Amino acid sequence: MPKKHYSNFYSSSDHALSVLTLKFKYTTLLLGIILMLSHSAYAIDDQACKIGNVSGIVYEAPPLFSPDKRANIDISANKTTSEKDGSSIFEGDVVIEKHELRIRADHAEYDNTNKQVSVTGNVHVDTPSMSVDADGGNFLVGTERSEFINIQFYIPETRLRGGAESVTSPGKNIAKMHDSYVTSCPPDDIDWLLQAKSIQLDMEDEYGKAKGVLLRFKQVPILYTPYIEFPIGDRRRSGLLIPTIGTSSSRGFELTVPYYWNIAPNQDAILAPHFMNRRGWQLDTNYRYLTRTTKGVLDFDYLHQDRITQETRYSINYDQQTIFNSNLRLAVDYKDVSDAEYLSDFSTNLNGASTTHLPRSASLDASYSNWLMRALIQTYETLDLSIAESDRPYRILPQLTVNGSEGITDTIDFFMQSELVNFVHEDDVSVEGPRFNLTPGLHFNFRDSGWFLKPELDYYFTAYNIEDGAGNSVPTDEISAPIASVDSGLFFDRNMGNGFLQTLEPRLFYLYIPYRDQSGLPIFDSSIPDFSYAQMFRKNRFNGGDRLGDANQVTLALSSRIIDSNTGLEYMRASIGQIYYFDDRRITESGPETANTSDVIGDVVANYGNWRGKAGIQWDVDLNQTEKGNASIHYENNKNYIVNLGYSKRRQTINNLEAIEQTDFSFVAPVSNDITLLGRWNYSLAQERELETIAGLSYDSCCWSMILALQRYLVNSSSIDEEYDNTILFQLVLKGLGSVSGDSATDRLKSSILGFKEQN
Repeated sequence: MPKKHYSNFYSSSDHALSVLTLKFKYTTLLLGIILMLSHSAYAIDDQACKIGNVSGIVYEAPPLFSPDKRANIDISANKTTSEKDGSSIFEGDVVIEKHELRIRADHAEYDNTNKQVSVTGNVHVDTPSMSVDADGGNFLVGTERSEFINIQFYIPETRLRGGAESVTSPGKNIAKMHDSYVTSCPPDDIDWLLQAKSIQLDMEDEYGKAKGVLLRFKQVPILYTPYIEFPIGDRRRSGLLIPTIGTSSSRGFELTVPYYWNIAPNQDAILAPHFMNRRGWQLDTNYRYLTRTTKGVLDFDYLHQDRITQETRYSINYDQQTIFNSNLRLAVDYKDVSDAEYLSDFSTNLNGASTTHLPRSASLDASYSNWLMRALIQTYETLDLSIAESDRPYRILPQLTVNGSEGITDTIDFFMQSELVNFVHEDDVSVEGPRFNLTPGLHFNFRDSGWFLKPELDYYFTAYNIEDGAGNSVPTDEISAPIASVDSGLFFDRNMGNGFLQTLEPRLFYLYIPYRDQSGLPIFDSSIPDFSYAQMFRKNRFNGGDRLGDANQVTLALSSRIIDSNTGLEYMRASIGQIYYFDDRRITESGPETANTSDVIGDVVANYGNWRGKAGIQWDVDLNQTEKGNASIHYENNKNYIVNLGYSKRRQTINNLEAIEQTDFSFVAPVSNDITLLGRWNYSLAQERELETIAGLSYDSCCWSMILALQRYLVNSSSIDEEYDNTILFQLVLKGLGSVSGDSATDRLKSSILGFKEQN
């Protein structure tokens, strides 16, 4: 076997360096072509789908030189011949290596007279991200002109492969491909293929254009454009995005064609004409901006004349976040719709269709040390017009709060909550006006590894200055009361063996608040939240600042956890608790409460392997029945099997117009290497009807995937006759190119099936 000849060149060397430098520039240009085709590609890990060896292109990672040798270029060949005129010939197993680059060929020549380099015979190039094969190529030294013929490429990360009859570089950072194609499918089963008569790339401008582009799926042309422009890097450019198609009962067939507008480096927008054959043409817009301190998003959808309602319809959603500095922040959230049924008619899920109020708010937060000051304005738009005006929420115009604490000693903190808020109502009857709350206190904190003791003493004060609907002053009382509490607990643990540790954590919480007559005070924002485990340790059983619940009670609770003593991972946590009352509660929503004990609250959360589960119950000890309960199980493994099973129940009470009892079942179940079944069934046992149903399947092959499903969910709209909206979810993903039908199907399934992942 002929002995190989090795040479080493440095950054100041002669003609050989020019040859390799030019080759490296060519590879950079070719990589840009592929970046255009794989800009939205998916990474693939499935070994069965790797096609490099099948297509004849074998990827081998190029060498990584140490920092002190990254200017070096190494050349080896079976035979090297040097001519008198300075020309060189390399023959037999030619290998040229540079940091992050390797070129192999059977034959390489440098013509010093014409300043041309030629590479022929099994030319192969490896870069960190791709491999290229070619029959041959030539370069003109000292210029940017080059040409390669009959190239094939392969990108391991995205599995994209393709080829072209020729690639030329007519100038600096410019590359042209002629009669090219790209796919991620194996050669014996080409399900999709993207072809182009010509592609031109400007690497400096990060911009490309193509002519005669045709996309085939299953040999059927599905997209053709005689001309297209596209970005090939991170630099944004204006242009059309992938259209979205769909169908639903309330809107009919839908087609959205989005246009991306690169307004400025810190601003962009999407303008999307949206055709709905039952509703008409709607313009969907999304505007984003970013400054040194602020980022904001404005979504505005406008339908000039709904074919069903014959009305103009629109929706606005504006969100802004401003950070002036580390201590001062502004947040704005504004939502608006043209009519009460807009979300029912145009939303894509059950949650949107059941929205009753749209919040609007602006807040300014200023922080200093442990203190937070906030100015807030908050209003609501009521969508459910069946809600009486008197029952709709008050507007906050404005609210000013100062909350925080300051350490006095290592164990004593001074604490304060304060609020000045003005309430305004939309009707002409409800009382309005400002309310002032102030709650200072001293909090003590004693603890050790096995126990804690937290006595707290607060003083609650509230005053009003309100008027009736006619503007007349309404006399109100001021209320003030001390709040005394003691929170305490113990920690016990035992070694269960096998690396598990079990804890036993009893907790005792005592609360005392004397009775104060509050019958003459208005109710602006106070309500009693759902009773829960955490609620048993709150100082006020009311939310808001209009009511202070009297209390002389003690909460007894017990928790136990099972922990991995090596990692700290919590496998299970179980808690149970109950309040014992020493006095009747006189400040309530519906008359005095005389029971000596509260309902029993129990919670269990468990995590083990692929299983996640939780359950909770509120047990009425007087009626010996469940007041509220829920349970859920989630299973997910690395083979994409997903099962969710849930149950929730709430008994009808004075505050709840109707009882709630629902089941929720969803799953993702692969039935073969390619096909996965998926579905959801959300059913109301109390109403005896379905709330949401999804049934469908996904197909996932080496080079493309598809989702096809039917979604059916309950709506309440007078503009359509159907009680349910029936929607067909469809998504086609060509791996390496991305979705060619939009991402709405994936987005809806993610919101409906816990754990659902994007097809890749």
